Amino acid sequence: MRIAVTGASGFIGRHVTAALNKVGHEVIGLDLGAPDPHCVEWIHADVTRPLQRIYGIDAVIHLAAIAAPRECDKNPSKAFDVNVNGTMQVLRMAMESGARRFVFSSSAHVYDIPPRYFPTDETHPLRLNNTYTTTKLLGEQLCQLFWENHGLPYTVLRLFNAYGPGQSAGYFIPDMLAKAKKGPIDLQGGKTTKDFVYVEDVARAFVNALETSFVGAVNIGTGVETPLYEVANRIAQAAGVPCTPADDDAYSTRMKADWRRAKRVLWWQPTVSVEEGLAKILSEAEVAAVRS
Repeated sequence: MRIAVTGASGFIGRHVTAALNKVGHEVIGLDLGAPDPHCVEWIHADVTRPLQRIYGIDAVIHLAAIAAPRECDKNPSKAFDVNVNGTMQVLRMAMESGARRFVFSSSAHVYDIPPRYFPTDETHPLRLNNTYTTTKLLGEQLCQLFWENHGLPYTVLRLFNAYGPGQSAGYFIPDMLAKAKKGPIDLQGGKTTKDFVYVEDVARAFVNALETSFVGAVNIGTGVETPLYEVANRIAQAAGVPCTPADDDAYSTRMKADWRRAKRVLWWQPTVSVEEGLAKILSEAEVAAVRS
């Protein structure tokens, strides 16, 4: 199949294009960044502006977004332009190009942090708790609108805490790696848990979503809660520095996915444990340090 991928040069985008290429799909990348080598065609595209139709595509995977909640809160106008208007422009392009499926990247943050119950399934109530989650929920609703009004089938993947080599600053694991390079880690919120899902498993979910007939939202997580202290401490040990949690850590949150729907409709399940994923990241970090 010929698959158009927006945000193809981003952290998740690079892994998705590689996974698509591996199973024989032709990938057309759309991004403002540098071309990705796994794409047979590259379109320098700003998703906030009307997009030209792409003839001969079978599906669109829409990853382009401002994905950092803090960045969205700092600049709500830009967040709405990229995440909401951008999604509408990509949906229009998909429809006009004759795409038969649309896959949208959303977030488990739409359940609120913390959610009301665990593990959290797709029927959990949704909440507009900040700029980022509001834009993601509006993006999901646009997908529903194009399905109901134009017959464009879609699947929304609600990602839990994606991580892996090459993730940018502003996320927990790369930030802990940066701290450990400078010295001891003084950790706030160490009792908070996340459901860390390795980026290669995430990419495989996007590939599988191209084959399903399911319309609606699907959780992509592991169902495993991992305290932030465990992750930070492992990184600190690898760097040979101490990790000290804050004495006053009364407030903490939790995340834990119910991924049974993903198994049923996407034939997907997580394969990389957080221990294995961290080992891969630390190995990559060591190689990068030697090269530098």
